Amino acid sequence: MTQNTRDIKLVTIDLDHTLLDNEMRISDRNREVLARAAEQGVIIAIATGRTHNSAEQYALELGIDAPIISYNGAMIRRPGADEPMRHVPLEAELAAEIVETLVSEMVDFMYFLDETLYVQRFDHWARRYRRRTGDEPVIAGDMRKFAGKRPTKLLLLGDPEITRERYERFTERYGDRIYATISLPEYMEILHPEATKATALRWLADHFNVPMEQTMALGDSLNDLEMVRAAGTGVFMPCADPELREQADFVPESQHEGVAEAVELLALGTPAPEGTGS
Repeated sequence: MTQNTRDIKLVTIDLDHTLLDNEMRISDRNREVLARAAEQGVIIAIATGRTHNSAEQYALELGIDAPIISYNGAMIRRPGADEPMRHVPLEAELAAEIVETLVSEMVDFMYFLDETLYVQRFDHWARRYRRRTGDEPVIAGDMRKFAGKRPTKLLLLGDPEITRERYERFTERYGDRIYATISLPEYMEILHPEATKATALRWLADHFNVPMEQTMALGDSLNDLEMVRAAGTGVFMPCADPELREQADFVPESQHEGVAEAVELLALGTPAPEGTGS
């Protein structure tokens, strides 16, 4: 599946635990290699579960203007643009049904609507999310008041064991009516079935007239799996679970500079150190 190094024209990159380090920063090497790839005509695009506004700061920092894939693929929007190029929110009736279930089960969750993050209360989950992403939560109290609205996504919060159990239970209960995924060990996300990073990658490739064989995708978590599989060349970071790494064409040795390592080797043709890859 891995293509000739010089054939890659579009690269989509996850943010947390992929492009960013533990301090939410882009390493100098990652920045330099991505700039070099862009200079050679490779389209560099961010693909994240975060909101557009949270992701936009990193696109501006990198100096790239390709459309940003945000909300796990539910939105595609250029940096600085007022309107999205693509937006696939949940259906209103289904969203209300799920919210009713979450409230009755006393699940901590966040509600993303019209570029605003709503929370039930300003608790430790809200503080941690704001600290990590920069998004400012708005206290809404009872989320059932949003019945009739079409949220971009719902984010369920809980310990990793609880998150995994919820993922399996909601996937079984709602089937193909939703797209459920795990973005961080404590985060389970519910979106429209067509709101995936893979679908967004295909849309972006079509937009730029790039064959899927000439795309590369980099990620670290379950919400990246479909995108990594769909791309012509798929990369999982060293921190990814073993079953995810097995799905990749390449696994870099470095966690914090793995993006640079993969792009240098696979898109720019720069030899990697001995022992890299999967």
